[in-house]
Amino acid sequence: MKSDFFSYLDGFNLVTIMVPKPIDNDHKKFILESGVQKIALTIVKMQNIGAETKYSCAINDTIFLNQNYMVFDESRNQSFLRTGQIVRTELFDMMYDYDGDDLGVTYSESQTTFKLWTPVAKEVELELIDLKGIKQFIDLRYQELGIWSVTIFGNLEGYKYRYKVRVNEIFKTTTDPYAIASSANGTYNYVVNPDKFYAFKHAKPEFSGRKVDAVLYETSIRDFTIGSSSKATQKGLYRGFIEDLPNEGVQHMVDLGITHVQLMPVYDFEGTDEIKKNELYNWGYNPSQYNVPEGWFSANPDDPYERINELREVVDTLHGKGLRVNMDVVYNHVFNMGTFPFEKLVPGYFFRFDDKGIRTEVSGCGNDIASERPMMQKFILNSIKWWMNTYHIDGFRFDLMGLLDIETMNKVDSLVRSIDPAAFVYGEGWNMANTLPPEKRAHMGNQQFMPFIAHFNDAFREAIKGGTFSSTLGFAMGGKVSNADLFYLFTGSAVDQYRFFNPNQSINYIECHDNHTFYDRARVLNPNFTDAEIKDYARLGLSFILLSQGVPFIHAGQEFLRTKQGVENSYKSPDAINQVDWTLREKHLDLVQTVKDLIEIRKTYKVFRLRQVADIKQSIRIAEQSVQTSTVSFTLNGLNQTIRVFFKNNYIDELLPVGEGYKVIFNGHNKVDEVVTSYVVKQPGAYIFVKEN
Repeated sequence: MKSDFFSYLDGFNLVTIMVPKPIDNDHKKFILESGVQKIALTIVKMQNIGAETKYSCAINDTIFLNQNYMVFDESRNQSFLRTGQIVRTELFDMMYDYDGDDLGVTYSESQTTFKLWTPVAKEVELELIDLKGIKQFIDLRYQELGIWSVTIFGNLEGYKYRYKVRVNEIFKTTTDPYAIASSANGTYNYVVNPDKFYAFKHAKPEFSGRKVDAVLYETSIRDFTIGSSSKATQKGLYRGFIEDLPNEGVQHMVDLGITHVQLMPVYDFEGTDEIKKNELYNWGYNPSQYNVPEGWFSANPDDPYERINELREVVDTLHGKGLRVNMDVVYNHVFNMGTFPFEKLVPGYFFRFDDKGIRTEVSGCGNDIASERPMMQKFILNSIKWWMNTYHIDGFRFDLMGLLDIETMNKVDSLVRSIDPAAFVYGEGWNMANTLPPEKRAHMGNQQFMPFIAHFNDAFREAIKGGTFSSTLGFAMGGKVSNADLFYLFTGSAVDQYRFFNPNQSINYIECHDNHTFYDRARVLNPNFTDAEIKDYARLGLSFILLSQGVPFIHAGQEFLRTKQGVENSYKSPDAINQVDWTLREKHLDLVQTVKDLIEIRKTYKVFRLRQVADIKQSIRIAEQSVQTSTVSFTLNGLNQTIRVFFKNNYIDELLPVGEGYKVIFNGHNKVDEVVTSYVVKQPGAYIFVKEN
């Protein structure tokens, strides 16, 4: 419908009207009309803004958000009253906070109920397509608390659906943000019967629930098997990921001894084509359907059950191999705010806007999710619950967690541990300035207010590997790092609250899917390094990760010098860059053995996995360092053993002063068992000695 000017409902008693100068005058009057209801508006403020005049008008009557209203001026110029900043008011949250867990589709063989939350919609239609392809449109009815609903009798299993929603003047087509099943590339959602989901065969592997007992291993479903070096027959797919292949894939992870597989995004994301699978590549940090498995990894993405059952089988198979499964989730932004259902259902509610009404994009992706709003927080919590209950997920890694709010993250953590006491939550705790007050942001600077949530430790990364964004060489590349910093990093970055409240909060890593791999960064930081030197330094870096207090984290292929051919940000680079090259494993079996042995040592000696700062301060000492060497030495006192660990980062021949009664159990490369009093070393690496008390 034609609008001569624009008007916005910015509060329950506030209408903002923007009038072009040609129809403005000094005796402006406005009236709000809906059917027979007519409400005179009181102008309380007027501002000249360029080619328009802004009028702030008070409403002295009750209006209903799901009804149509027109604003007329004294000359009967008209405007449709659009939804404005009212959705970001405290009163809106109080009035429309819906507690139910039944948004989306509730299916039974006899009937199916469809529910949406949109307090501001004027009309909602369900577009339903039956098994024969016959389409019909069915009106949803407004109930209360912003809920629109319709129940259809009969068995709707396999029916496709989506919605047409009119919030302002026109209808917009949208998928269901609460959907659990989808067609290829997310055109429609499906009604499915949960009784037909893949049946789990294996119980979850036992795990203490203590984060420091975990060894995390990050990988991508596609990258793991897509390369020509992989012997998988279903390359790049869910079922290819779990093929039982010697010396690669799942068997390789089991052989290493890791405890948790961290899957890069497996929720439905954009940036790929689920049918033409080789046309585009994307890591998956582009949320499209939060509760639907990604179809790019599915053998048949247009089958509503296939991708669901394939992912359930992946998790079940990994559980059967003794591996827990953590899921990489992105609740800080969506791929496209304009096309995502949230903005079509309740414009301006689910995303952050600054005090001028301009959307923020601190995420770098064009929008920021407003996790602090009740219905967005509820969406995140229900989504987490869905993944845990339906897919038996064991933990969550939060992308750009620092953009979310502390209350939401603590509620997520409590929910996760209430469902599975052994599950845990961690994420990227970068402090990213946003519209949240600093004290409410879930970044690592506020870690004391999130005691059970862990953060990726970039101080560890920068000191041990070297500069991610600078030319500084880290300790593991022969660089100089102070003994104090090495002590604090080795002790979980928690002593004297160096970075964290306790070691369980420190995810120790030097390589992940982001930025250069260790091998590629070494090539950048010092082009004169030989491959042999990089391998030695990589061994040292992995040793520091696996022997330090805190939670060790390994990027898939890091244990055999994975390269992305120098590409620093490969989020949409082709498979040739992102694929895991399994021939490198055969080439660097000795480095793989190093990781395997160090994980075994970490598991064997509890003193490498202390949970409390008091225990760390009592058990770990750093030795005085000779001015002639940069080798750093730590003494760890366990219940029945004294352990000495030396980290050497140069090629200078050196006599390690071990002491009487010790035997060497790790010689820089692999496990050994030899009684020594001193030990000559020539290469970078970790050297471990044990004395039984």
